[in-house]
Amino acid sequence: MTSFDRRKLLQLGGTAAVGSVAGCFGSPQSGDETETDATTTEATTTTAEPASEAEGPPGGDQLGGPDDLQSSAEVDATVLDNDQGAGQYVNTPAIVWLESGATVTWNIKEGNHSVTAYHPEYDKQRRIPEDAEPFDSGVLSAGETFEHTFETAGVYNYYCRPHEGLGMVGVVLVEEPRGGPGTTDPSEIESSTAAERVGSLLDTAGIDVSQARTAYEWQDATWDTYWYSLYNMSTNISMSGNGVQFPHNEQQQEAFDRRVPAMLEYSDVDQPPIKNPNLNMAPFTKGDPSFTEEPVFDAGDGRPDASTLKWDIKKSSKTVSPASVAWTHLKGVTWAKNFEAHFDALPEGMAPKFRAQMLTTLAQIGIRAALIAGGPEENGALTKGDSLELVSGFNPVEGELVDETSRPRHHAAMLWFLSDLMSLAENEWYGYVNPEPLIPAEKLRELTDGMADTTMDLFGPDDMNSRELGLMLGALGWYGTHPGSEDLRSSAADYANELADALESNVTDAGKVENGAQNQAATQGIVTQGLVWASQVEGVDRAGLAENVAGYLVENLWDEEVGVFTSAEGDSTYTFTGRDAADLTGGLNCADAELELDGTKERFATCFNELFNRARLQRAERPPSHDGNAEYPLPLPPKAGGEFGQAAVYNTEIQYDTESDTWRVTDDTFDCEQALYLANQDIWVSHWGGEFFQGRGVPGKSDEPPQ
Repeated sequence: MTSFDRRKLLQLGGTAAVGSVAGCFGSPQSGDETETDATTTEATTTTAEPASEAEGPPGGDQLGGPDDLQSSAEVDATVLDNDQGAGQYVNTPAIVWLESGATVTWNIKEGNHSVTAYHPEYDKQRRIPEDAEPFDSGVLSAGETFEHTFETAGVYNYYCRPHEGLGMVGVVLVEEPRGGPGTTDPSEIESSTAAERVGSLLDTAGIDVSQARTAYEWQDATWDTYWYSLYNMSTNISMSGNGVQFPHNEQQQEAFDRRVPAMLEYSDVDQPPIKNPNLNMAPFTKGDPSFTEEPVFDAGDGRPDASTLKWDIKKSSKTVSPASVAWTHLKGVTWAKNFEAHFDALPEGMAPKFRAQMLTTLAQIGIRAALIAGGPEENGALTKGDSLELVSGFNPVEGELVDETSRPRHHAAMLWFLSDLMSLAENEWYGYVNPEPLIPAEKLRELTDGMADTTMDLFGPDDMNSRELGLMLGALGWYGTHPGSEDLRSSAADYANELADALESNVTDAGKVENGAQNQAATQGIVTQGLVWASQVEGVDRAGLAENVAGYLVENLWDEEVGVFTSAEGDSTYTFTGRDAADLTGGLNCADAELELDGTKERFATCFNELFNRARLQRAERPPSHDGNAEYPLPLPPKAGGEFGQAAVYNTEIQYDTESDTWRVTDDTFDCEQALYLANQDIWVSHWGGEFFQGRGVPGKSDEPPQ
């Protein structure tokens, strides 16, 4: 093993050494230095300027500084006889400051080591600059070397594959630190020893991790997607006191009367956590989410009174659509999964088991009313007669059809929702099977297969634009991974390939999707998601096309200066609706989760901050992300607005003007279909930030019960 107190790294052509660098270790005491060999000394005498030297114990030493950037450097990867303050398995110098374009050579002195960047390509969280190429030497033996040239400015964190758990890490700083992944809190590194060592090295280099965290990063965005999704899930509850009600027939009332006591018994609670819940509501399509009276959040027993969360019904459309029902209840089902995964962590007063069952019960009530027996002719309120062909609008108050037209987006949303709920029944999640379901599993299977069959018969590729094709492919991805029979799986695969062929004819060589939405970024996003999700079905493989489409989104529509995706190349005004933001979010989720496109996380975070926080697509103002002391009252987070507060929903449309660099809300109404669709995309993407639920929305990966 190598033994030394402190080594000098002498640079040919190096700049003058600085006396001290902010945050570095102090100069060694007399006698701590070791003599250099004759060759090194001779080489040093030929340089025009004094050489820089590494300061500090091996594994914690620093070469150069912000005013002493190196044109090249050598680092020894070795094993010490004893721990001299930074472990025995070390890279020395552990911190290197470089000019852009400088090359570092790692010499394997003792043992077997690698030089590997923290990067998703190596199943690690990214801790190198966004646009930098990852590097990995592979495991090398003593006597071997590895070189890497650093072109992109920023901070790079790297580790040794065999010895990360022993704290063998290093930091390279190119030019000046500019924030970025390499300057963030390292506590999320899986190895606590490596995390502590990286933190120490960053501190030595003068990088204040707490200050670096003030930049809005993808961890912040995923945390906010979680809370914003929860805000909009609370819309289910706030609307339960005043939403438009479906007719409540005797059969449904009888089943509901049996259900509530069973839910309470199974949940080990004696009363619902919400007073006066009205579970027979329907989510109207549009309205003003301002409350018309002071909400009561403590009805004398600590429970909120749902009957006081009243919206102005006069400002409501009073219309229910298939997509508003489907996205609302899909959101509830997803949160039921989330609750089940965290029963042990959630407070008892929240009654999470009851809430999860309430959400799946709401979903079943919605299905019964919309598809089975909620209409004026004892049919489903949103179906045409005895078929499963869907109308686009129904007014339950008047019992009248508002829009009899069948549209692809409504069928796609309903098929997506039914397929996800079917996964609950198939996997025997307690919230669906126990206690007795309102809709038996065999009936749900009949409805799901029937909806798929009806949808595939109704709409051919020519009946849909590119955006609708993308959404339908996403729904087919969910259905085709667990259909009712092999014949139906084959039919779903054939239909998906037919739709994908039509899409491909609308995609240019550069990856631009034509014949889509007015917002080009939204079109690229939903087409990416649809192609990726459909490729989960056996017999469908359109990942290559999806990568081309996502590549155009990430490369051609990204406005680096603003930090947002443009609505189209060359636009001076960027307009985003809730649906646009949802399509974009879904596409970026797929680009990272399945396609693994580099830089997706960082672009998503920056764009999310612009759209949701700065532009106020999210109506309620959030507390600072990851603030452990912040309160998140539901459904009224801070500054939600309105005389008596508002449900914390998304606004409908925002707009950015490039000339004035300003955002404004151009439509502050609540659009249920758009908002709850966006809330679903948000909770799927929030998996980036932690194990909130399983699968990130990927068909076949999000329908297994949590372990």
